Amino acid sequence: MEEMLTEAACRLGVRGAQVAVLVGGELREAATGIANAELGTPMDARTLMQIGSTTKLHTAVLVMSLVDEGLLDLDEPVVRHLPELRLSDQAATASVTARHLLSMTSGIDNGFYDDPADYLATLSRMEMLFAPGDGYSYSNASTVVSGALVARLTGLSWDEALRRRVFEPLGLRDCTTLWDELPYHRVAVGHAPDGSVVRPWTFSRASGPAGSTLCSTAGDLARFGELFVRGGAGVLSAEACAAMHVPQVSLPTRRFAREWCLGPYRRDFGGTAVFGHSGTNYGGSSTLLWAPSTGVVVGVVCNTPHAGYPLAAEVAAEVLGAAPYDVEPVTRLTADAEPYVGRYAACDLRYEVSAVDGVLTVTLEEVASGRVSPPVALLPLERDRFLPERDLSGGRGWDLAFVVRQGRAVRLVSGGFAARRMA
Repeated sequence: MEEMLTEAACRLGVRGAQVAVLVGGELREAATGIANAELGTPMDARTLMQIGSTTKLHTAVLVMSLVDEGLLDLDEPVVRHLPELRLSDQAATASVTARHLLSMTSGIDNGFYDDPADYLATLSRMEMLFAPGDGYSYSNASTVVSGALVARLTGLSWDEALRRRVFEPLGLRDCTTLWDELPYHRVAVGHAPDGSVVRPWTFSRASGPAGSTLCSTAGDLARFGELFVRGGAGVLSAEACAAMHVPQVSLPTRRFAREWCLGPYRRDFGGTAVFGHSGTNYGGSSTLLWAPSTGVVVGVVCNTPHAGYPLAAEVAAEVLGAAPYDVEPVTRLTADAEPYVGRYAACDLRYEVSAVDGVLTVTLEEVASGRVSPPVALLPLERDRFLPERDLSGGRGWDLAFVVRQGRAVRLVSGGFAARRMA
């Protein structure tokens, strides 16, 4: 496993990485490369790295533990416990539930990448993408609301609840969300595509429940993932663990995931149902996967964010013996482009979709910086789904899809992130 990891990391330009595979209670670990290019620190199996959005699984487990204890009903309005919650739409505020939050069907936009003193107060400034339960869109903001729910119902900070309810019961020694704990561990830093060290360390503490602070090793990530193949492992009831594997919504895209459950996504690896989550932060990238039918758990962490997903894909295919399959484009021409043409908006992005001589194109604008990409052709895959001719997802290879209602697209979904139609 170490030889495979080293070869793949070198080929993909990954500075340092770890892999952990857990089968039948036996954990195998491998590490390669360096933790910090400026210091020349070697990577080992106990070096902590930021895991990014894979943290959302940890937050989902905390929420489900509240359900286990009868403190929370998945289908009651969250505002009953968080009366200060204010979304931009009053009806959405009154109806959004924990089920919506965990399944990415809340309609709450992804959120701003800053560090406000009161994160929940920023939600009223974002237009809803759709009514709760009426679609799918990956949302950091939804998960921060879940973290606030955990804090309110436990009387603890999200960080402390995670330590007491997950880390300690599972015996996880090599993970922390608190920066003042990092000096007591070996810690890796992030690296850019040119190999230089990334600064700053992270973008926010406020987004901790969604993935801005948790650092772990691949080994502890796999040990955490083991609870999903062991019926909750005492952290959750078997019933709550099983409920987390029930698909709640199908995605309009396919290369990000096919279905979303109560926390994890569901994908198909050569006929085997595989669940998991991935994430990227300034300092690292991670993927956690498990196959309940075989009991195999795979954790991959690296400190080169732009190459983390390609590395995890190669490791997963090697360990699981298969990879997700998708059709490939055969033409640049779209038979009827009219339903898709228009302008779409999310809180931090704008999309302009046009058609010239049967070729559909998209232009992407970053709101904060004002940067505008050149037009990128959208190659038809099937129905309302396309593959950008030039990757728009930071090396992830995601597809793009439109949600069409009555012959007209009402939303665009890039990978997992939705944008509403403006015009």
